[in-house]
Amino acid sequence: MLPLSRPGVWVAGAILIGAAIVLGSLLPGPMISTVSAWDKLEHASAYGLLTLWITGMLERRRYAWAALAAFLLGLSLEGLQGALTATRQADPLDVVANLSGIAVAWTLALLGLGGWAGRVERWLGLAPSA
Repeated sequence: MLPLSRPGVWVAGAILIGAAIVLGSLLPGPMISTVSAWDKLEHASAYGLLTLWITGMLERRRYAWAALAAFLLGLSLEGLQGALTATRQADPLDVVANLSGIAVAWTLALLGLGGWAGRVERWLGLAPSA
């Protein structure tokens, strides 16, 4: 992790995003039998946000791990939807949508958006404690 003055705040943000994804994936919802572009955009956005948030706290050499963690979360949740819920189903296209959001976020992180938490702290005048 980057040397951050408020690492708990940034980690809590990642946990909240992850929890929202888990709840949104496993809580009962309407039965959807058709592929919806809006649903796929939601998947891509959620996993992209999670990946970009996590890469904001990490050194560049760890971005791949952030992407892998987000992908494994999505893959696990798709399996759980199929196994544990009556109103949701595992959908391979959701995995593709998740992966597309992760790929966009990973690319943005590599292009300069990664490590943003440290820049935000510097902008706010918060110096990491030694």
